[in-house]
Amino acid sequence: MLTSLVLTLTTDHPLTFPAHLGRAQSGDFGRASHAAFLRLIAGADPALAERLHAPDERRPFTCSSLWGARRRGGDLTPNTPVFLRYTGLTAEVSQHLQRLAAHPPTHIEIENVPLAVQQATLDPAAHPWAGQTTYEALAAQHLLPGAPPAPHVELEFAAPTAFRSGGLTVPVPLPGLVYGSLVDRWNAFAPVAVSEEVRRFAEECLAISRYELSTRAVPGKGEALRIGCVGRCRYVAVNRDRYWLGLIQLLTDYAFYAGVGAQTTMGMGQARRSQEAEGRGSKGAEERRSGGT
Repeated sequence: MLTSLVLTLTTDHPLTFPAHLGRAQSGDFGRASHAAFLRLIAGADPALAERLHAPDERRPFTCSSLWGARRRGGDLTPNTPVFLRYTGLTAEVSQHLQRLAAHPPTHIEIENVPLAVQQATLDPAAHPWAGQTTYEALAAQHLLPGAPPAPHVELEFAAPTAFRSGGLTVPVPLPGLVYGSLVDRWNAFAPVAVSEEVRRFAEECLAISRYELSTRAVPGKGEALRIGCVGRCRYVAVNRDRYWLGLIQLLTDYAFYAGVGAQTTMGMGQARRSQEAEGRGSKGAEERRSGGT
């Protein structure tokens, strides 16, 4: 099961977040969002929250930063909505997100700043970053016999995105890094694994055909900064093998839930199939996000 919960938050009076939360689009906001997510889970299942916080474990969820707040200063104006987004990559986490959608809390605290919850939704009709589906539905859409997969995809990186490779941080969405990240997450949480060789196919057979990317600095621990990219990147296959293209299309849709790259539980790596390319790259994506209903 895969879920994407979007919370709409407001305040009834002007608020200024602590200065360290206003330094970037993500980073410390992402850490505060992560802490809020664990508190929400702990309210219903303390043991699960403890497991999700355990070190050296692959995390079956993602957390966005606070979308809609001013990038510098962290100010919120009364009755202006801001958003938090949490995704679940396992049935256990997804069931808690479904519970929160059905019975949202009255407020959420971000660094001791209370924000009223106006809406909690899994419905893409209510918010374009909400949705729910299953691993089986995604796999059936792209891997069962049908129309040939498109030989190109375009991803939108809505939050700073970076990768760890060879001990270095790489702030460029190279095909092998993007799809290597996605296949690792798929095989960690999906009920049926897909071939790890999709990473090599992406490295050797996907080319970047165009991009609109810019860099963002994201605060890390202490005074460290991570550099990530935001924007859009389009990939085209030079090998039109149906099986591998199906896996590329599958993982592209999976990015909506799994995120891409490093620090996806701390506000980074929020990504999806580019809405501008939706009709060209994959029909029925909205149906897949809502589980085919």
